[in-house]
Amino acid sequence: MKFRIEHIFQQQRPVSLFARQLEPGEFAISERSRLGGVPIQPYLSQPRALTTDGQPDMTVFTFVLATANDLPRLQVGQDAELEEA
Repeated sequence: MKFRIEHIFQQQRPVSLFARQLEPGEFAISERSRLGGVPIQPYLSQPRALTTDGQPDMTVFTFVLATANDLPRLQVGQDAELEEA
């Protein structure tokens, strides 16, 4: 499942990011999940993002990096694959 990284929260710990789902379909995350090859925590939520017409944007998700040391491997605008390791 592909996502595009839209925002990275670098100043907080743990480091989290917003990413937009680019392909339709369902997905799940586990302790082995990786986003763009970077391990993520088994945590998933949806921020209060809105579409241009003011409706909830159900394609944006919050992911939490397993370790902040992997932050240099991800950039805003990058397409990243969600995968099981």
